[in-house]
Amino acid sequence: MPKQRPAHAQRRSSSRRGWLIGGSGAAVIAAAAVTAFVVLRPAQGAKKASSPSSTTTTPSTVPATTTTTPPTTVASTAVCPLTGASAPGGTPPNRPALAVKIGNDPAARPQSGLGHADIVFEEPIEGDITRLLAIYQCQQAPNIGPVRSTRWIDTQLLAQFGHPAFAFAGGIIPDVNLVADSGVYDLDLFTHSQASTRITSRYPPENLYTSTSELWALDPSKTPPSPIFHYGKPSEPGTPTSEATLLFSGILNVQWRWDPSTSKWVRLYAGVPNVDADGTPVTATNVVIERVTTSLGTIPEDANGALGVHSHTVGSGQVTILTGGAAYNATWSRSSINTPTQFVGANGQPVNLAPGPTWVELLPVQASLQLTQGSPLAASSGTSGG
Repeated sequence: MPKQRPAHAQRRSSSRRGWLIGGSGAAVIAAAAVTAFVVLRPAQGAKKASSPSSTTTTPSTVPATTTTTPPTTVASTAVCPLTGASAPGGTPPNRPALAVKIGNDPAARPQSGLGHADIVFEEPIEGDITRLLAIYQCQQAPNIGPVRSTRWIDTQLLAQFGHPAFAFAGGIIPDVNLVADSGVYDLDLFTHSQASTRITSRYPPENLYTSTSELWALDPSKTPPSPIFHYGKPSEPGTPTSEATLLFSGILNVQWRWDPSTSKWVRLYAGVPNVDADGTPVTATNVVIERVTTSLGTIPEDANGALGVHSHTVGSGQVTILTGGAAYNATWSRSSINTPTQFVGANGQPVNLAPGPTWVELLPVQASLQLTQGSPLAASSGTSGG
């Protein structure tokens, strides 16, 4: 697409700016009513440094004595590290993980580029909505967006990928400082505007877009990430499941519906299919529904003074993993932000995923999760994917 950058989108060496959404449900629905805020911070280039109560069935608890093992190293050099699937051309690309922060309020949809991501994290934020952290490594995405501002949770998740690059659009000063000091390759698009485009078909802040080629061109690293998931056949039977409904809030109802014809989970919002801007349905081979505790930040994130939502991913809790048309109840545990999360089933063994893209849903423990039991599937369905 042609690059159209208004004056306020050009690179400025003396400041960083963040567009912030109003916290009320009404504010996120009308893109034209979004208020723009300026976050002042000394400029720097890319830097490398060292709801409702649950009313549904919850996963069974695994004994506290269960031990965990780290994810197995990918044995074959012909598979992608973050999906376990065959690499395009037979050889995984020699490049780092690339994270992009993508909006998910109604005005941000349909997004671009989600179908090319290896992993997508869905994160609760202020205003009873979520944002997405898309991780790219094995595939190129020619159009990604809308790119939005960073939150506290981002650096908590990115540390497990070694030294990834991270593209975002400003943020409040504490969150922007966290990125600069975290060890990721800092690609704030307010100071790297050469890697971004302002489209004219949407209002700010939902009009900032980028691409993997533009972003990887700014990161000289050639170090691929290590795997963070186990892949393989199920180590125990799962419960055949046709649909999962996640009630993040009164205004956000996310569903994942199993499609046996493609061996994929199809994403919907309140029964309406979620599609990419190019019309492609948003799908995943695996969906990890991680129940997390949350707390409020101390700094307002929007014009209404709403505090940020901090999802805590270090510790342990319950998790439901959807793969191969079945649900697996397990526990998750994570010792630090530098280590991947372990998922262990009731048999004490790691839960295996099918090779392919994975969505991780950070679902607050107080939110509702509803599972719809499906028809028994052939044994081969439990290991299919791609």
